[in-house]
Amino acid sequence: MYIFDNNFIIDVLANRNGYKDKYFDIMIYCLENQQACMSANQIDTLRYVIKKEYKDIYETYLKLEKRLMIVKTPSYVDFDSTLAKIDIEDYLIELTARSIDAKIITSDKKFLSLSDIAMSADEFYIYEKNRQKSIDFANLKKQHYLYHDEIEKEIDSVLNKTNFIMGDPVRELEKNLQDFTGAKHAITCSSGTDALLLAMMALDIKPGDEIITTPFTFIATAETIAFLGAKPVFVDIDEKTYNIDPTKIEEKITDKTKAIMPVSLYGQPADMDAIQKIADKHNLKVIIDGAQSFGSTYKGKTDSNLGDIATTSFFPAKPLGCYGDGGAVFTNDDALAEKMKSLRVHGQSKRYHHRYIGMGGRMDTIQCAIVNVKLKHYEKDLKLRQEVAERYTKTLGNKGLTLPHIDKNTTSAWAQYSIRVQNRDELQAKLKEKGIPTAVHYPMPLHLQECFEYLGYHDGDFPIAERVSEEIMSLPMNPYLTDDEIEYIAEAL
Repeated sequence: MYIFDNNFIIDVLANRNGYKDKYFDIMIYCLENQQACMSANQIDTLRYVIKKEYKDIYETYLKLEKRLMIVKTPSYVDFDSTLAKIDIEDYLIELTARSIDAKIITSDKKFLSLSDIAMSADEFYIYEKNRQKSIDFANLKKQHYLYHDEIEKEIDSVLNKTNFIMGDPVRELEKNLQDFTGAKHAITCSSGTDALLLAMMALDIKPGDEIITTPFTFIATAETIAFLGAKPVFVDIDEKTYNIDPTKIEEKITDKTKAIMPVSLYGQPADMDAIQKIADKHNLKVIIDGAQSFGSTYKGKTDSNLGDIATTSFFPAKPLGCYGDGGAVFTNDDALAEKMKSLRVHGQSKRYHHRYIGMGGRMDTIQCAIVNVKLKHYEKDLKLRQEVAERYTKTLGNKGLTLPHIDKNTTSAWAQYSIRVQNRDELQAKLKEKGIPTAVHYPMPLHLQECFEYLGYHDGDFPIAERVSEEIMSLPMNPYLTDDEIEYIAEAL
């Protein structure tokens, strides 16, 4: 991230010393990629100087100003610092830059000599020209800067009102989530993991109960079952979608089975018609682990509006993420909704009156305020994720790789774009050398994890999950991957 000093902006726009010819394209590139900003305290001075001395570029500057993210100047000013004593305006710019871990691009020799984070125009040019291509896996920083102004305004509102727990943004987000998903009730909570706990506690899952789920998922799926003293009962996965295979569920049902917990892995719902049919036949509940799939659909309905209770996570790297931990549960059952609202505040029915053994499972007001902003843009982000996935599939289609399969009845939120390869470790190392990050979701199925040894599973019990775990590899996936980046990844593969 860069902050452009006033003199550098004027030099480029007014083409002083040939700056426009040399640096304009790089400056615009940084703007387009949310890599450049201004300190709020710069604006008035810059406007005044340009309007007075460089009238011919004033309109051009105003257009540029609209494209620059404006970063507020921090209030923690040290008036005794060397730079502050010499030039308070430069000091405030430096203070802003340090607050966002940015470099300052300046033509001011004094500034360059006094600040270790200031770069000359030539240093900036050389660095950007020679910088090794590096692709961001989730690109959370770009998304933050895209919505920075809206998010900062909402955070400031929470801070100024000091309503940090169960403030107005919590209720607003729950209403907005209901509208988005079509679910009758959306209840925010402290994480996707706690969302699963709330769902099972609401359904009275007890020690000794059994819940059927997949071994190919993040540990929270089965961990929460075990945490309540219940038993995770694993079923192998479908080799195309990597979701639980409904044809293998019924044989695992016993008189202790209380629920089925499908996971919408990588953003795609499981075969919900088949799963619901089995659940109805055996009088079982269905809890959807939708931690990766918010906004996905099954036959036109969001997966947050399926099953008895659906859950999701707002972990920062999820398709819809907050800036910490957060999650939500969804249901169309009024009684379950009221019970989960109570359970997330220590089982309270009213203040200091506790009907249930519950948990401290609230989502912070600040996190709800952040998700409220991002939810307004989420349809667009989902569309961009879909476009990125389609470009991947088109570009990688002739590379001899096993690409993601999306069932005709579903749409995916594309939390990951995961391919299967035979030489994963070697390939990951070589891609890393080229600035391409990868991840493995997940390298060991749950039935082989040490913490689940007591369940008595062994190698070979779930051969598809075991085989996929050895071959799966996730490529960079976010709404902002460019065609050039996808081409670069494809050629590297």
